[in-house]
Amino acid sequence: MFSVKKIAFVTASSGAFGFAIALDLSKKDYIIVLNGRDRVKLEKAKERLCNKELHYIFCFDLTKENLQSELDSFFTLHNLLPNVIIHSLGGKISGDEHPINLDVLSQTMHLNLNISIVINNYFIEKFKDLQEIRKIIHISSSASTTGNASPCYVMSKAALNVYVKNMARRYALEKIMICAILPNIIMHETSDWKDKELNNPEYFNKRVQETPLKEFSRPQQLVPYISAVCEIDSMYATGSLINLQGGV
Repeated sequence: MFSVKKIAFVTASSGAFGFAIALDLSKKDYIIVLNGRDRVKLEKAKERLCNKELHYIFCFDLTKENLQSELDSFFTLHNLLPNVIIHSLGGKISGDEHPINLDVLSQTMHLNLNISIVINNYFIEKFKDLQEIRKIIHISSSASTTGNASPCYVMSKAALNVYVKNMARRYALEKIMICAILPNIIMHETSDWKDKELNNPEYFNKRVQETPLKEFSRPQQLVPYISAVCEIDSMYATGSLINLQGGV
């Protein structure tokens, strides 16, 4: 029987965490739309995916103002409509500390919330009349509930959580499943925490010891849970804030 492949749009998928998500979904026979700013990195990422010839590269800086028009141009040109959107773009802006600088707060909110809103607004208009389950998965942070991180980052991720819950209520009957994954600190070779391990080992070890598992999570430990949410044919996770914190 002929099977239509599902499509996953993964933002920031040339980065360690985003790529790990994309790779795992490619193993499950998804067509991946990779995204990032560096075409060379994206081409290398595509080469590492399963069935590499099936996938697409959307090389665009999502922080730019013309995001919606670029989305429309790319996805219309290639006649693509994702089954799953995974928002893995996010992070901390330099100068994120107390007392809060309002410019830093604005930049952080743009990076961690506003960009995903623009993307969602574009696709939800195309999803809502389909009457088949489409999924939007946001990567939030455990710090959004504990407050144990830089202030603007925490505020932006907390706002993201509320946005997810509110959107899920609005679009549940239109079969758009919206949820957020809340990991603890994610450790990989290009993370800020790798620098802390080298340059501030005392603080690094203190934070590690605060975790019940006595380790930070790795992308490969988290992606099976994200892929499971993508694969389950159910709406019952909509509005959920899924904690992947290793017992924190």
